[in-house]
Amino acid sequence: MPIVFIHGVAVRQEGDPGWEQVNHVTSGVQWPEIRRRLREVVAPAVRPDAPDEVHFSQIYWGDLGASYAGEGRSLGSREQEARDRAPADLAPDELGEALEDDFERRSLTRDWPTLLEAVWSVARDENLRSILLALPSQRQWPFLLSAVEARLPAVPLLARLEEPRLPSRLVVQRRRGLSRTLSTVRRPIEDFVPLFIGDVIAYVGGRGTPGRPGPVMTRVIGGLKTAQAQAAAGEPLVVLTHSMGGQLIYDALTAYLPADPEAQSLRVDFWCAVGSQVGLFRELGQFVEQEELPTPALRDSPHAGYFWNVWSYSDLLSFRAEGVIQGAHDTAFPFLGNVRSDHLAYLANDDFYRTFAVKVRLHTRQNT
Repeated sequence: MPIVFIHGVAVRQEGDPGWEQVNHVTSGVQWPEIRRRLREVVAPAVRPDAPDEVHFSQIYWGDLGASYAGEGRSLGSREQEARDRAPADLAPDELGEALEDDFERRSLTRDWPTLLEAVWSVARDENLRSILLALPSQRQWPFLLSAVEARLPAVPLLARLEEPRLPSRLVVQRRRGLSRTLSTVRRPIEDFVPLFIGDVIAYVGGRGTPGRPGPVMTRVIGGLKTAQAQAAAGEPLVVLTHSMGGQLIYDALTAYLPADPEAQSLRVDFWCAVGSQVGLFRELGQFVEQEELPTPALRDSPHAGYFWNVWSYSDLLSFRAEGVIQGAHDTAFPFLGNVRSDHLAYLANDDFYRTFAVKVRLHTRQNT
């Protein structure tokens, strides 16, 4: 009995683009650990006579997912690069943007329209540029900042008495402290969510057509064919998917395998999707069979057997499938309610694997 695992988005192997960003976030999606649990818990239950003969494989597609062309410079939690050019070497527009950035880091609250007027009047002042060119590089930036401050409206004395301003040094410290705090909040989200979205876009935009599948689907179909070849006569093929991996299998079963002349006998006898968005994609009309084929029910596909969809109330990235996809059977798995980690919790939960083993034994061809 072959058991195939297909991971979801934002999973990378060491050395692949994006690995450093997502490794600590998706550390729970580790194939060696998943294979160990399948071997120890599932294999003896589904093949008690010869558990060592159960074949395990992973269809890895993270290297075909999205990657940062600019090393993630668009991410807000990344530290801003230090200026490596003297102000006198910058064009007026470059100088204006640099002054804006500097005042943004220095200020907690500002009258921004007034500040922008002052910044750009300094950046485009040819007389100030002449003075700037005569100054040593280390004095150029303080000179420009003073010039901007000089062009800002004076604060009335009464306002100074009623709302005393913090010393500029404290304002800068507070601003930097706030930026560091918010970056700490953003960083774990930005390590996962952009590549999550990027991988979805990379697959959907490049999956091709049933007659000409894209690179990810080509790998999925190839992995399923290899697993089928490993099975002895009459042995069922079992697939476990996590998150976006479920969408890949649904597309394969309903659109790509039916169009492949070499896969007419290929059947996934038992498919378990954990933490998936299969039901959501189906309702949003994002599957190929809804675009190009007459939308057959999954249970009517000759390539599909039993479909078990495992989700959790505390996993905000998981969705129901029963009632949306004909032939789906849902289980809302109980977790402790850790919204940040429960999307990965299935793959590290002994109760899940024990339940998985029983479900496979009850719903595969070898027991009919």
